[in-house]
Amino acid sequence: MTSAKPSPKPAHPLSWRQKLRSPRFWLKQLRDLSIMALVLYGISLYLQRDMITGQAPVLGGIAIDGSQLTLNAAQTEPTLVYFWGTWCPVCRVTSPMVESISQDHKVISVAVASGSDSEIQRYMDEHQYHFPVLNDDDGKRSTQWGAMAFPAIYIIDPQGEIRFVTSGVTSTWGMKFRLWLTQF
Repeated sequence: MTSAKPSPKPAHPLSWRQKLRSPRFWLKQLRDLSIMALVLYGISLYLQRDMITGQAPVLGGIAIDGSQLTLNAAQTEPTLVYFWGTWCPVCRVTSPMVESISQDHKVISVAVASGSDSEIQRYMDEHQYHFPVLNDDDGKRSTQWGAMAFPAIYIIDPQGEIRFVTSGVTSTWGMKFRLWLTQF
């Protein structure tokens, strides 16, 4: 009887340069990246499950700086509605992006369970944020909008329809692109 001998293994492992030239290496990387993307997409869908769609509810009130903020059906431009918290670590990544968006687009932000108006204003000053903020200290606004995971971002078109929802980390260019798409 003859026994099959295992193929000899190389005496030393492949160098990085050799691995980078290997199609098998790239197929494994593509597989792993695809699995990671699917898992992240599933988590994103789960976090967005309560976020409302359709016609945007009324949103307005006195901002922490004393100005009047209103999201209404008679608006003429797309609006980014941003639910966030001073306590939220992911919001610390997203808020600077929202600040840059607020330079060119209408933004209404809602600080959820973040303290008094003066505490929120102090936080805004410390981080040099200038976007308008409504205080949602009792959570009624975030509950009405279905914002249960933070940050929660809604893109509202000029007709008052919620066109896009996002929860968690996003990018500046992604928000700008969605704001641009609402014009069509």
